[in-house]
Amino acid sequence: MLAAAKYRNLDPAFVERLAQEAAERFRDRGQAVKYAKRKLHQAFGAFVAGTPAQAVAACVAKIAAGAEPKEAGREAMRAHASSAERVDWLEPFYERVAQWCGPASSVIDLACGLNPLAVPWMALAPGATYACYDVDRTMAEALRALGTVYPVRVNAAAVDLVAAVPAAGVDVALVLKTLTTVEQQRGGAAQRLIAALDCRHVVVSLPRRSLSGRRGYADDPDAIVQRAVHGTGYEVVDEAAFGTEALYHLVPLAGTAGRPAPAEGAAEPGATRPVVDVPATARPDADRVDPTG
Repeated sequence: MLAAAKYRNLDPAFVERLAQEAAERFRDRGQAVKYAKRKLHQAFGAFVAGTPAQAVAACVAKIAAGAEPKEAGREAMRAHASSAERVDWLEPFYERVAQWCGPASSVIDLACGLNPLAVPWMALAPGATYACYDVDRTMAEALRALGTVYPVRVNAAAVDLVAAVPAAGVDVALVLKTLTTVEQQRGGAAQRLIAALDCRHVVVSLPRRSLSGRRGYADDPDAIVQRAVHGTGYEVVDEAAFGTEALYHLVPLAGTAGRPAPAEGAAEPGATRPVVDVPATARPDADRVDPTG
């Protein structure tokens, strides 16, 4: 599968996991390959509208040459379908995030796509650390260069969020249009991802429609978020909507242990926490079968 041009730059561990799960699910090789390709499309292929790594490199070059960062960022974000949808409401979107979270000193952006190009809209503290993660290795490498043109420290790495979640304690975790993607790969993955986070604020968004314009999802965004949050130590305290995107603010439950203040330099990539299952007794969907399987 990595031989295909669209997928050759993906994290090999991510592709290997999908292939292994397909082989365990189907004895017939043809069915297994078809299943794995469908999962690859759901997790990555559906969101690529151009060449994201090249778009990032071009954006960095333009800003370095004197271009206005927001203008260059908007243009580049159109190379990733999911990120492109947010271009029309970036300003009010991140104004609301700032109201919820304040000026963050450390941020992790999970399944980031080209959202790191939106840093100029974010209320980040001077010298903040911004760590972004995606399954595209080439894009992650390109995103590191943003630290040369943005007033923040940018780290990036390729990570399979179904297998491991960055473990650093940080101010804010951005989990934008990600829960349904990981849930399509493995039932219960959305809840396990939230449970593995160690953050003061978690900002979750979900599409109010699919990329094709059809509803396409088993539940409405509110139900998906409530199911993902249940039993994780987090709660939803506010929500908003911008265009086709529903936005949710999560914070640790009062008295929840294990949410320390962010440490100096905490969001370095590479430190990940294996995703551990939430006990079935804590999950309202414990017996639910992945509808995409």
